Amino acid sequence: MIKLKGLVFLFLILASAPVYADDFQDGQNAYRRGDYRIAFEKFNSLAEQGNPQAQWLLSGLYARGMGVARDYVEALKWSAISGANGVEIAIIGRDMLQKQMASGQINEAYALAREWMREFNNK
Repeated sequence: MIKLKGLVFLFLILASAPVYADDFQDGQNAYRRGDYRIAFEKFNSLAEQGNPQAQWLLSGLYARGMGVARDYVEALKWSAISGANGVEIAIIGRDMLQKQMASGQINEAYALAREWMREFNNK
């Protein structure tokens, strides 16, 4: 029974991997051609699923207002989450964002990041 569960799990991972990769590539392609709205949609979906690279790229879209209204709170939220998930450059981005924000905005962003991580980890 354990072997069967392991095989089913492996199948599900392998079956979903190309979709995950394709969405990421679609987001990158959209970004390169200047279609930031599509890039935002792709990266947002992947970020919500826990993809650290998409979280970092989503942070950049929020910070620059590309494909979405500029929102430093959301940018810092996603940068903090991405950094916590191992994307080192996100930590640098996080520090740069904080220099442009009021302390209330920073506190709000970290509260949102903690809430997102708590909910994601409970799924």
